Amino acid sequence: MADWLVGGDRGDAARRRLVSQAATLIASRGLDAFSIDELAARAHCSRATIYRHAGGRAQLIEAVLSTTAAPVLESIRAEAAGTAGEERARIAITAAVGALRADRVIRQFLRPASLIATTPTVLASPTVLDVAAELIGIDPDDTVAARFAIRSVLTMLLWPATPEEEAALVDSIIAGIFRGEASNARQT
Repeated sequence: MADWLVGGDRGDAARRRLVSQAATLIASRGLDAFSIDELAARAHCSRATIYRHAGGRAQLIEAVLSTTAAPVLESIRAEAAGTAGEERARIAITAAVGALRADRVIRQFLRPASLIATTPTVLASPTVLDVAAELIGIDPDDTVAARFAIRSVLTMLLWPATPEEEAALVDSIIAGIFRGEASNARQT
């Protein structure tokens, strides 16, 4: 049997291959059906190889989400480039909702049971908070506003509305974020 990793940094190549295979499985079968055993069969390797190079199920899911989200984040950054304040927030929130809905791997993370179960982890993640603050254009130390934005986007993803209703929701989110900043500034 030929070695399934040829040349280069074998550990990095193994991790990339396993994360790619895991993303394919999650996209086709769903997050709930994703298993290390199925990944091992698909990648033609042992469970031990998976754990050695990519970690367990939770680490693989995080890696898939991170890898999949990177191009989505870049597209949102590009759309919001050169804008500030409420305009930037409107563009970023609208683009985030659309991009997250459109990606077939990320959609598996947005199914109600998966999303509700992972929301506390998402809200506790410093990386997610920093990204949300950056995309919306708010102070990265304002975790209340960042969490409010994240919760609001998650709500829109869980319970889609008509385009007109979603536009009104985005306006309400922006008002809440920027009214909150003004309120915080008055208190200091």
